[in-house]
Amino acid sequence: MTYADATQRTRLIAGLRGLAAYLETHSEVPAPTGAELMVFARGADHVMRTEIERIAALVGSEIYTADSDRSHYRVMRDFGPVTYSAIAILSAARARHNALMSYDGAVIADASEEK
Repeated sequence: MTYADATQRTRLIAGLRGLAAYLETHSEVPAPTGAELMVFARGADHVMRTEIERIAALVGSEIYTADSDRSHYRVMRDFGPVTYSAIAILSAARARHNALMSYDGAVIADASEEK
């Protein structure tokens, strides 16, 4: 798995703190109602599932099964409106996506019909 190394992790955390401080002191700047930070497991399906299960134990959360029909294996932990997610996009989902993308550019909308 490829995740942030120690230096990148330190920079990410500092950036998140900096953003929070900036938004706190600049109330005129629009802010989203929430945010999600995601990491993605890589490898064969069984490797990714094992990794998501490992992360679930580390963050103290259950595997999220609502995405199972789309072949995503995910764990989430909420910090108020901010969510940490670890996601495995399993081979069935990647195959469906690749099939869908094989049509990319084959259909072009007629812009003259826009109102």
